[in-house]
Parts: sequence; structure tokens; C-alpha cells
Amino acid sequence: MSFLEGFFLWAARWEGIEGFLASLEVGANMLCSAADIVFVFWFLRIADLARAEQGRPPVRWRYGILAVCLLLTPALLFFQGPPLMVVTSLILGIPYLVLAGSVVADIRGIVLLVRRRMEARRAP
Repeated sequence: MSFLEGFFLWAARWEGIEGFLASLEVGANMLCSAADIVFVFWFLRIADLARAEQGRPPVRWRYGILAVCLLLTPALLFFQGPPLMVVTSLILGIPYLVLAGSVVADIRGIVLLVRRRMEARRAP
């Protein structure tokens, strides 16, 4: 059996090429959603470091929202086509709204934190 025949037999498990491509789309959306949520998480960690240096308490509810969105990511397995894109947009849109709110609320502290850290690296 050639590689090409093996590939088509493997792809047939998903009821043809359309099913295989739909599975790839779902998998790609799940990976992108998880990666974006991790990105927002790390930005929130930086914002919390900036808040700590300013003596402000961390904002824990933002992490809760990210956790809920991360837990909702496997729900993408139950959607295909346009509904998949809508649900993916909802799951990704909410963390990016949290990110935008954090940028607006904490940008000054983040810039000061980055500036201090860069100056500390330059100083002998």
C-alpha cells in the first residue's frame, strides 16, 4: 500500500475528506483558543506584577473568566461550520475583552514596570 492510499484510508475514518477537514478545523480552533487564552493569562500576570509594585491588589475575577473560557474550549468539538466560528468567536472574544480592560486599567503601571526592569538590566 502506498503512502497516498494509506492517507485516504486514514482520512476515510472521518466519513470522507469533508469530515476530515471539519475535524482539522475543530482541532485548529481548539488549539488557537487555548493559545490565545494562555497569551491573555501571561499578560494578566504582568499586569498583576505591576499592580503589586504599586501596592494595588490583584484582580482575581479576570483569572476566573479566563478559566471559564478555557473550560469551554472543548465544547468546540460539538460544532461545525458557521456555528463553530460563532462559538469560537465568543470563547475568544471574552478573554480579549478582559485583556482590553486590563490594558486600559493597568497600562501606566505596566509601562513603569517594563521601564524599571529595562533600566535595571542596563545598570551595572
